[in-house]
Amino acid sequence: MDQKKAYLKSKLVEFQIKIAELTSEMREQEDSYHTREKTLFLSLFEVLDAFENLDDMIKSKEDRLDKSSRRMAKNIRNINKKLVRILKTHHITPIALKEGKARMEYCKIADTRQADDMENETILDVIKKGYRDNRKDIVLRKAEVITVLNDE
Repeated sequence: MDQKKAYLKSKLVEFQIKIAELTSEMREQEDSYHTREKTLFLSLFEVLDAFENLDDMIKSKEDRLDKSSRRMAKNIRNINKKLVRILKTHHITPIALKEGKARMEYCKIADTRQADDMENETILDVIKKGYRDNRKDIVLRKAEVITVLNDE
């Protein structure tokens, strides 16, 4: 009987060690997956930035474009929309900057300007949009903004 108890005890210890090893390995794999996922999303945000810059340039010259160039511009906008939809299916959305104020958890201040008729931290321009994962409730990339900073 003591032999059976010792055998069962050793097997129990062996299983507990195996469970601990597998749990640790699973955590490492999850961390690796989340790191790769975040890197992919950050790369996609750079592509979105490029599309937005291209769209801004097209809009500034749209009145001078011929028919085929306008069609190309429309296709570029459609690609951008598809990319935004793909991100939304993964619960990734642009950060809404409410009240036009820079909040440190959502914004990275790239530059400041003086504007005596406005309050400090009022957003003057968004250089790059910020994005957040709504499912995990985390900011993936802060918005880069230009804000008001008045001398006191």
